Amino acid sequence: MENQEMELNVAETQEENAFSGYDDIAEKEREEQARQAQIEADKLLPPDPEAILEVRHLKKHFVLKKTMMGKPISTLKAVDDVSFKIKPGETLGIVGESGCGKTTMGRAILKLHQPTAGQIFFEGEDIAGYTPKQMRALRTKMQIVFQDPYSSLPPRSTVGDILAEPVRVHNIVPPEKVKDYVLGIMDQCGLRDYYYERYPHEFSGGQRQRICIARALAVAPKFVVCDEPVSALDVSIQAQIINLLKKIQQERQLTYLFISHDLSVVKYISDKIGVMYLGSMVEFGPKEKIFDNPLHPYTNALFSAVPNPNPDEKTDRILLKGDIPSPANPPMGCKFHTRCPKAMEICKHIVPEYKEMEEGHFVACHCYSENSKG
Repeated sequence: MENQEMELNVAETQEENAFSGYDDIAEKEREEQARQAQIEADKLLPPDPEAILEVRHLKKHFVLKKTMMGKPISTLKAVDDVSFKIKPGETLGIVGESGCGKTTMGRAILKLHQPTAGQIFFEGEDIAGYTPKQMRALRTKMQIVFQDPYSSLPPRSTVGDILAEPVRVHNIVPPEKVKDYVLGIMDQCGLRDYYYERYPHEFSGGQRQRICIARALAVAPKFVVCDEPVSALDVSIQAQIINLLKKIQQERQLTYLFISHDLSVVKYISDKIGVMYLGSMVEFGPKEKIFDNPLHPYTNALFSAVPNPNPDEKTDRILLKGDIPSPANPPMGCKFHTRCPKAMEICKHIVPEYKEMEEGHFVACHCYSENSKG
């Protein structure tokens, strides 16, 4: 036992010596140049014809402080170089702690936030640079279900008016058929026809979320961002809403980007899963591979926090030390190294490569890189 500890201490000392006097600033500049070269090379590639949505190197930065001349001094990197694809009819679940950039990413994809950089291919067209006027034609194809159903519904409009407005604006059906069309959408979402004349404050949380889902479906979209649609609801209602989303997806062949921090919900509804930390994707892959073989230490920590329904079975909880660093001032090297139980010296200096470990299963971690031994 003592020999093992001595060998471990020697290895750690050698690793520290390998990075003594290491120029972190120069390394960061080299990484940025390499990343920019990769982005420019990827711009020349055609979009995947099998994907309804393909995101390449998406970034969304918010300027916190400017000089008198308007030059940014401090920037918050809410979404920092995220890439993935979704095929028609699939559900991609995005998980991570609060503040990791999940919602901002979803809104940037829909152009509710203007992306700072990157490409967003929807049905083969790069919409990242589209103006609001150009996006108007796509609003019927891309919709969102917001996290808080009450604040996203106008309190002075009836359910009928809320659902009929987008139908009229986008000319989904002739004017004389709008009410029948809206009643059909309400029935599909489990809403009674006499709700048509009622106001949002007269409904429970679960019923309000059904109204939000009905509003998204009213324009017959192909792609829907579900931004934590069940986090504000109790467990029994959560199951009803999730089953409703799955039923509608099968009936209408919808594609979902499902944002949540509840892993059990994500496991039930998703086909693929992406794990985000501090604006970056740290692991991505098919649901079975992520749950059966989680690779990133952060993914393992998230899974260990899921309550076990069996009281007799002991779960080894992985407790992360410290708090999430500020996205306005992220750590050098791997962003997770300040909290990682497996952190090495290399993690403090070099950003890990985001690479494919098995078919479709990607991870960004030095535990699986060739140069992790210094």
